[in-house]
Amino acid sequence: MSSNIDMEKRDLESPVDGDLASKHEVNLKVDIENGRLAIDHVAEKKLMRKIDLNLITLFGALYLMSFLDRSNIGNANLTGFSTDLRLVNNQYGAAVSIVYATYVVFEPIWTVLLKILTPKFLMTASTLGWAALTIGTAFTKNFDQLAAVRVLLGAVEAAIIPCILMYITMTYNRDEYAIRNTYVFSASAVSGAFGGLLAYGLTQIESGGLHGWQWMYIVEGIISFCLCPITFFWLPNSVAEAIWLNKEEKELITVRLERNKGAYDSEEKFSWSEILRCFKDWKFYVQSISHFGIDTTLYAVTTFMPKIIAGLGFTTTVNAQLLTVPVYFVAAVSYLILGYLSDKYKNRSTFLLIALSSCLIGYIILIASPSTGVRYFGVFMVAIGLYATTSLNIVWAATNHAGYFKRAFATGTVQLVGNSAGAAIGFIFKTQSAPRYFEGLYFALGVTIMSITLTSIMSILLRRENRKKLRLIAEGAADQPELGDRNPHFLYYP
Repeated sequence: MSSNIDMEKRDLESPVDGDLASKHEVNLKVDIENGRLAIDHVAEKKLMRKIDLNLITLFGALYLMSFLDRSNIGNANLTGFSTDLRLVNNQYGAAVSIVYATYVVFEPIWTVLLKILTPKFLMTASTLGWAALTIGTAFTKNFDQLAAVRVLLGAVEAAIIPCILMYITMTYNRDEYAIRNTYVFSASAVSGAFGGLLAYGLTQIESGGLHGWQWMYIVEGIISFCLCPITFFWLPNSVAEAIWLNKEEKELITVRLERNKGAYDSEEKFSWSEILRCFKDWKFYVQSISHFGIDTTLYAVTTFMPKIIAGLGFTTTVNAQLLTVPVYFVAAVSYLILGYLSDKYKNRSTFLLIALSSCLIGYIILIASPSTGVRYFGVFMVAIGLYATTSLNIVWAATNHAGYFKRAFATGTVQLVGNSAGAAIGFIFKTQSAPRYFEGLYFALGVTIMSITLTSIMSILLRRENRKKLRLIAEGAADQPELGDRNPHFLYYP
């Protein structure tokens, strides 16, 4: 019921005068009786496909390389990485985790600053920074140098993933967030598969006095450098300013953005009251805690996947790296399906619970089964929920918070809490507990159950809030987009 009334206000047109209507006569139609503007939906769909091709492709490439440059330490560790840097005890685990010490701190900062510093500048600078640091990793000589580079890497990379989501919310309607984020997050799955193949090839190189893991970091850093000029020239601060849209398309997207002001107002100015309002919102706390459990799976699997598979009995470096490829493929396909269905039915919790349940089953199999083949199947079960859980929970937060700065701080902080799992994961999946990592798997199992419980509670409470809003609408409450998520006509996605 709520989804039918809400419909993202997509079909509620904004009043316009005759001059504006004449400027958009190619793609727009005017409802004379109501004096409102209606978009030609055929032209709109064509426009959105063009925006997807240009924006989402770029975001996918940025996400792929940023995630790869942060997590490829797992592939490096399958070669002579730890030996060359003389890592002892759990120094490798500490190096994995330390990147998130700065990463999590900067996430809400960058999301809030995105609108102030402009997307073009912030995301180009971030890409330049992480590319340089990735190359620099190849020349570290000991744990102290490695730790310093990883701390800086976390600070600059923190701008990419949360800011991509915020840019999506600045461009698309609420019932379009998940599938677009799906496309971007799928790049992370490609990153895992591509990273395994690339690492296998590059780590075989022994040339110029450098070892294979060093060549892996150098080549991947150079690839990231190539994205800097592309990002600067191709990413507009607002999609209505894109150089790859023609005049008619810019006019059409301008009207579309105007029509979506209830979710995002480009003219909104920063206010500390919006940050305070976020702290008063119960949704903020429930989803933040839940995201910690969700991201435990993300970082456990993406960082320790090669070692976990090696622990199944596939002991060679080649097998361990190559056997990660089909796992990431399954992760990408499952999220494409779940993300599409989530947008189609304007429902986040149902599909989030499906993904979390798959992770739960996978962990139980990995812990309980003595069979190598069965435990490898368990890895696939975890992978089904690998990206779907992470992305859908963030999209859920972005969908149900408005205006911009409340949404930016909420989603940034939810990711801050979630990514603190990345900071902890090296100490949860300890080197000493290889090859089965029972201690880490039991922890992941427990926090997954926690996230399932919190997601269920969240869904129930949002449906209750929607019933209250529907009563207000029935009583004649006015539609006030400037109120953001306090607007009675802003219905939550359960």
